[in-house]
Amino acid sequence: MQTPALFALKNNLLSGAAKDAMIARLRKNFEEHDNCLQTGFLGTSILMQTLTENGMQDIAYELLFQHKNPSWLYSVDNGATTIWERWNSYTVDGGMGPRGMNSFNHYAYGCVCEWLWETAAGIAADPTQPGFKHIIMKPVPDKRLGHLKAEYKSAAGLIKSEWRYKGDQWTWTFTIPKGATATVTLPGETTSKDYQAGTYKITAPLP
Repeated sequence: MQTPALFALKNNLLSGAAKDAMIARLRKNFEEHDNCLQTGFLGTSILMQTLTENGMQDIAYELLFQHKNPSWLYSVDNGATTIWERWNSYTVDGGMGPRGMNSFNHYAYGCVCEWLWETAAGIAADPTQPGFKHIIMKPVPDKRLGHLKAEYKSAAGLIKSEWRYKGDQWTWTFTIPKGATATVTLPGETTSKDYQAGTYKITAPLP
């Protein structure tokens, strides 16, 4: 099942061959469910980040772009303007689900937005230096998205991250506010570099 596997990976309960086998089984599970999630409140809360941290960012983006039920865009396609409490709050075949204990303006599945900011855009706070005095910038782009532009008004100032694909190049422009610093890791790389305040533009081959 997806949720137990995600928690095992998130909590580093596996290593070596056992971890590799779990990742392979999890990939197979998503394949068997037509690249749809099968998680509830607990599993969804760690879903996207755990996939990314374990080399399955391709599946994370598949889930982001998914239109079949259950998925975030299924709700949007069927008129949702808020985050619904249940994946089956509404289905095309069954109409509206049970209204008891079913909020249509709920928080839990909105955690996908955290992943969009921290991972897709690459704007994350350093928990050891509150208030965005130090920023962790580690974008994980995907060519299917094409381009992304994010601006966050942090306690330290305005943080910007914008990337796009053009031809065989990926270009990223980011801004670190005055008085802040950032640790930057480019897509596909394991080493990072520290940057001072300012605006920077990096062009690299397609990640």
